[in-house]
Amino acid sequence: MQIGNKLFPYPTLNNVGLRSCFKETTYSFKCSDYSDGKNYILGDAHIELNNHNIIKMIEDGMLGIGLIVECSATVYRKMFEIGIEPRTICIPIGDLRDKVVISCYVYAKRDINNFSDKDFLEEYDGYTFNIEKNDIIAIDDGFSTIIDYDENIDKKVSSIFQVIRDKSTDAMGIEMKTKKIIITLPDQEFNNYNSLRTTDNYQNIIFSMMAIPALQNCLKELQDKINYGESDMDSLEMDYQWFISVKNAYKKQFDVELSEDTFKQIDIVKISQKLLNDGNLNAIKDLFEIATKKNLIGGEDDE
Repeated sequence: MQIGNKLFPYPTLNNVGLRSCFKETTYSFKCSDYSDGKNYILGDAHIELNNHNIIKMIEDGMLGIGLIVECSATVYRKMFEIGIEPRTICIPIGDLRDKVVISCYVYAKRDINNFSDKDFLEEYDGYTFNIEKNDIIAIDDGFSTIIDYDENIDKKVSSIFQVIRDKSTDAMGIEMKTKKIIITLPDQEFNNYNSLRTTDNYQNIIFSMMAIPALQNCLKELQDKINYGESDMDSLEMDYQWFISVKNAYKKQFDVELSEDTFKQIDIVKISQKLLNDGNLNAIKDLFEIATKKNLIGGEDDE
């Protein structure tokens, strides 16, 4: 749950100063997050707040503090009540996967009439507001993290592909899905691929013919979404989970995060090859070695 720049019909407190409707009041969510292998842990989760009026309303039970954990990949969403005193929260690691968003808000636990505060910005000074139950009073959009993935698999960008048979087609097809890039092959070509795919000598050749063009096609489509203002990096990760693997592979390859500004400008053709182990160039080498070996064997047979 991300509030961002959303406007409310009453003053709200925000940990981002420019978005706050209070002059001196500060609000922030604090915790240390880590995994023990079985659980994702939010250690010592609490808020820091310096407004005595709002603190009193929390103590009186008028306001509550909700820590929200969301994971779109597993459709997990749960609110945990926390306070000013630290509390440790444990979530089974199996409930979470890929991108997880943690945020924290102060909300009304019941209707509140004539809400006012002496620290309101000048434009709200002297006014009172009626707050309805569950309305948000204070906002900290928190942070996001990546949970529960096998690094040995996820850092191999080749794991994002799934090749399937399509008897109705006479050409290779490419389709972006949420978790995978789907490559479809006609019946006979799929049988041939299935026979060769487990042979190491043919991996680069398969990558060059199928995976690299598929990745190039999909990354170009995502790059266009960014450049035309139709999406942003966070949205791409939510909509296409395989893109997280691409970002991980990019960081491993170039030792730098794949930022939105970088993604807008990168050479998709070149990057697609690099992320798949220079499959095009290595395919040429492998083909040469296969052909040379066959010629040598053939020569020995002719003697």
